[in-house]
Order: sequence, then structure tokens, then C-alpha cells
Amino acid sequence: MNKTTLLLVLAGFGLRLFSIFPGPLESQVEFSYRADLRNYYWPAQAALHGANPYALWASGQSGEFRADMAPVELLMYVATVAVWNDPRAIQILFALFDALNILLLGVLLKHSRLQLPFQIFYALGPLTVYNLILVPQDKTILLTLTFLVFYLLTLPKDYVLRFTFHVSRATLVVLLAALLASFKWLSVFYLLPLLLFVSRDWRDFIKGGMVFGAIVALAHLPWIPDWMYVYQFRAGRTATPMHTAPAVLLNALGLFDKDMLMIVLLVSLLAVYVFFWFGRIDIFETIALATAAGILWTPDMDPVHLALIVITFLLIVDWSHRARLITIWVLSFWVTAVYALSPRVGFARYGLPDLRVIVGAYGSVQMILLSYVLFLVVVGFYVYDKLRGRVVGRGVLVGKM
Repeated sequence: MNKTTLLLVLAGFGLRLFSIFPGPLESQVEFSYRADLRNYYWPAQAALHGANPYALWASGQSGEFRADMAPVELLMYVATVAVWNDPRAIQILFALFDALNILLLGVLLKHSRLQLPFQIFYALGPLTVYNLILVPQDKTILLTLTFLVFYLLTLPKDYVLRFTFHVSRATLVVLLAALLASFKWLSVFYLLPLLLFVSRDWRDFIKGGMVFGAIVALAHLPWIPDWMYVYQFRAGRTATPMHTAPAVLLNALGLFDKDMLMIVLLVSLLAVYVFFWFGRIDIFETIALATAAGILWTPDMDPVHLALIVITFLLIVDWSHRARLITIWVLSFWVTAVYALSPRVGFARYGLPDLRVIVGAYGSVQMILLSYVLFLVVVGFYVYDKLRGRVVGRGVLVGKM
């Protein structure tokens, strides 16, 4: 670890600790949103005391709290609150993963011009500060696993990691993808091309699929069958567009149909797979595009999920040049302001007006369109570079810009 990376890890972690323990500077103006945090903490606390949070939630005994997560994620939170039974313990866990992500970006982008800009952006940028800190979210864990998958995929195919035993790169990639799926199913969207990429032949492909399935199945054994209520709850949410999903825009136009949206998702993924199969995009582009399709076409996509897409795309696009760098930062501040101000009715303590006149109310068409600006620009950078034959995907990661 070089001195710059160490400094950014410390700065990023310090900023995150300050958000958790603001001390005398804590303001009565609430910019953060911790509804999800309580839904991480309550199930963990309930499980720690021997209760079944899934059963309590399904039976309506949990009140306003939910156990809306996979068992492996809940187990992690149980272990965390066992050390310190306080919601802030989970925030510290997220902060540690964020610090690890800053370090991983230094390793992943070691030969890329994006290394320092991306580390600074992740450690101190408004997009991550708001979406992963002020709104405490488990998505930082998903990013850790994604960065690890990206790093392993940059290694030679015959690379073997040597611990007390030898593990091939392909095996580790499958293990990480399975762990990611055990958390949020995100890797399922690009599992097929991923297995094709790391497999030497069809036997390897089948073996990788079986290992993936076995790990995901084992990860879902705790609290079975009560935790299945999570999927019942999630299935119910797909019938109603919410948050900042494109489905909300379609609904405003009278065009929303959840079955049609599922067809669009499948067609989008199929298109990505076809492009990958014929070598038009590499595995890194495939992961970014499949992740975007999988998230965008869910009817309950929120700003944090959109930020996840943006961060993934920033890995495969060269934005190290001054104009793009400034654009990314300016638009990050803009969309963060939209996210932060859209749920607020005003700040009476300071006599401020209702700024939703500018940014729109949360979930409105105005707010959604304004919040997509950064995403559209980053995807535009990718499409422009791709059409012009510029370096994208793997070339960006390994420094061939």
C-alpha cells in the first residue's frame, strides 16, 4: 500500500466515523436517512436474543421493522451486534468495507490513470458520501465483492493463488460470484457469460455452475423456510413502481406493465449475452451492462441502486481527462443535492424555502429525470468511446488508455 492510498483510506474512514459519531457538531437538520439501518439492526438484535426475525416479520409481530434480507447478510449483522449491540456497529461495519474498497481500487487500478481519481472520488465524493454513508447501505459490501471479481478477472487465466493450498482464479471468481448472489442475487444477471469466460471447457462450465448453485443453496439454509417470506414481500413490490425506477416514468405515461418489464429485462440481458458471445464487448463491459439492466428494470430501484450502476460503469470508462473529471464531480454534487433535498419540505430552523420547487418531490417525474443526469452522462461516455473505437472495459482497468 503506497502512502497516497493509506492517506485516502484513513481520510475516507475518518469521514465515515465522523458521520457515525458527529459529537457536538450534530445538526438538528436531518440530511441522512436511516430507515434501512433500523431494518438491518432490528433483525440482528432479534436473532441475537434467540428470536426468529423472519417469522416475527411474516406474522406481523415486528411492527414497522422488516427482516428484508438474505440469511447470510443477517448472519453478518448478528455477528456484528454481538460485538457491540448498537446500530452504529453496523455503520462501522459498512465504513470498514468502504475503507477496504478504497484499498481495492488502488490494487485494481494499479496500472490505470483512474487509480487516484477513483480513490479520491470514492473516499470523499458526494455520490458515495450520501448514498453509502449518510444513507447507511449494504451496497458497500456488494461493491467490495464486485471489485474483487473485477480484480481476479484482470489476472491471467492460468493464475493460481497460493495460500496453504492452491486455488485457481476461476474457482475464486465463482466463489465470489456465489457469495454476491447469496447477498443480493446481483451476480446472477451476468453468471452465464462469467462462467463461459472463466471455464476452459464445458466440464469446467458445468462444474462452476454446480459449485455456484451449491454455495447459494447452503447460504440460504439458515431460518429456512421462514426467510422465504422475503421473496413473497419482494414479489409484491414488483406490482407497484416506486422510488426512482424507470417504471415510475412508464407508470406516469400509463405504460407500466410488470410482465412487459420482465420481458424487457430478459431481452436486455439476452442482448448483452449475444454481444459478449460474438466478442463485441469484454467480460467487464458485460458485467456493467448486465448489472445495469438487472437493476434498472426492477420497479423499486432507488437512488442507491442507481449510484451502484454509475460506480460500476466508472470502472470501464476513461474519465481521467480534465473535462470528464470535472463533469463527473459537478454532476455528482447535482444528483446528490436532488437526492438529499427531494424528500425535505424545508429547513425551518434556517428559514429556508422548500427547495423541492427546483429538484421536485421524491419519486416525482421531475426529481427522477434530474437524478438520472449523471447516469446518462456516464453511459454516454461509454457509448461514445465504444463507437469511436476508444479504450473501454479491460483496457481502462489495466491502463491501456
